[in-house]
Amino acid sequence: MNPTLTAPMTASVGEQFVFWLLSALTVFFAVFTVTRRNPVTAVMSLVATFFCLAGIYATLSAHFLAILQVLVYAGAIMVLFIFVVMILNREEISPVSLRPMRFVALAGSVYLLVKFIHVSDIGLPPPGVVSGTFGTVGSIGDMLFRDFLYPFEAISLLLLVAIVGGVVVSRSHQKELDAMNAAQARKVFK
Repeated sequence: MNPTLTAPMTASVGEQFVFWLLSALTVFFAVFTVTRRNPVTAVMSLVATFFCLAGIYATLSAHFLAILQVLVYAGAIMVLFIFVVMILNREEISPVSLRPMRFVALAGSVYLLVKFIHVSDIGLPPPGVVSGTFGTVGSIGDMLFRDFLYPFEAISLLLLVAIVGGVVVSRSHQKELDAMNAAQARKVFK
């Protein structure tokens, strides 16, 4: 038997309400993120998604994870995204056709709904009581740097590549604008 799961735990009606409210808000803001054309609006709704996820972590007694969610994702990563969006400063380009994507989105939504109904019909047992070290800095660090070391390092490399790519794209766009402005200035003086 798993030592961390010792006795069944029941959640009060208020806790269940808060959990389902935060879950619904998380899904709403996530969908809002991927459906916005304005990149700043999409990033800000992603921030709201991260805050709702932090609230879910807090309701699950993982307070350290909730704080990390706010500090790292809603703080640092979102600042990075905002800087990249503002550095690129690209005009909005409308896609050629969204009709096939709507059908794919509808099919994916129906699939997720069927899976959700299937999981809710299984009748999972209630979660057990967790150990006293659950969600602490030591247990998170132990799991992160022992069990998930390679994914952790891969994500840090991915973020580094994204930052370098953003800088390269913004500089090439700036050089292109400078060249166009210089050409315009030469036309005016001729």
